[in-house]
Amino acid sequence: MGTVVSLAGYMLFAAFQHQWAFYAAALLIGLGNGHMYPAFLNMFVKVARHDQRGTANSSILTSWDMGMGLGILLGGVLAEYSGFDATFWTMAFMQLAGTLLFLFFTKNFFLGRQLAGE
Repeated sequence: MGTVVSLAGYMLFAAFQHQWAFYAAALLIGLGNGHMYPAFLNMFVKVARHDQRGTANSSILTSWDMGMGLGILLGGVLAEYSGFDATFWTMAFMQLAGTLLFLFFTKNFFLGRQLAGE
């Protein structure tokens, strides 16, 4: 659900250049990330053995921070060379790709790897 809400926010942000669209996009992106992070953290922990829970927490925290940092860095480089409009549409496309990847691959992987009894 969070990926879809965040996708709607990115699409709204890229498609409309009105002040209220920016506010609504920020709200949707924030709500989407707020739904995604705890869900993904729970997914990481649920596929790990009990003695690997710390590693699972560390892995998601590191990957989330690296993804945010690299995304911001690459977004700045892209904006410098292609402009903000192309950057916003690229980010919307990347969110769409991530949403589709989650829905068609990651979800099935999680359901298949989930530990018994949880």
